[in-house]
Amino acid sequence: MTDIEDPAATDVHAEACGRRERKKQQTRQALHEAALRLVDENGLDGTTVEQICEAVDVSPRTFFNYFPSKAAAALDLPDSAISPAGAEAFRAAEGELVPALCELIGASMDDAQHRKRMKALVLRRPELMPAFAQWMGSVREQYYALVRERADDAEALAAVALTMAALSMIVHDGTAGGERPGAARLLEAVEQLVAARTVALSPVAAPSRA
Repeated sequence: MTDIEDPAATDVHAEACGRRERKKQQTRQALHEAALRLVDENGLDGTTVEQICEAVDVSPRTFFNYFPSKAAAALDLPDSAISPAGAEAFRAAEGELVPALCELIGASMDDAQHRKRMKALVLRRPELMPAFAQWMGSVREQYYALVRERADDAEALAAVALTMAALSMIVHDGTAGGERPGAARLLEAVEQLVAARTVALSPVAAPSRA
């Protein structure tokens, strides 16, 4: 006997899953906004997880379901920097690794308002920098693990190092080309780094003698 799936039941299940997902996103956003406000006002040491939870009316257990620390909550640092769709697009991409990696990382750069707010918070509260640096280290490892699926260790390491260096250059620049897609700016920065390295390694011509 073949089971016949009830379309109505399927719709109800999908709607329930959608509501749960929206509720989770709302809770995460509320925790982030509360942590951002409290850390900005009182500093990292002057803010507790309990205060953040009280502002949102959730338990500390719920807080740690979304963020590993109050610094991560204030900066809204996700556990994974790579979306499933982004990972699949990278795996399916043809051609060289670095342009595909620029596309992957560039997609996360296009929320300009969020980037500016987080950068401003770190400037006002430099005690958040260690948490941000630690997160960036984990991000690098995630990218390396993904690139390693398409390349050997040395090639993957070089591609990630070059692209992350380009990303760092853009972050510290902060103004040039801010309206253009992140992937385009990232690839341009990669090309600038490669050009600069080529110039640096070029032999200096000996001065001519009359």
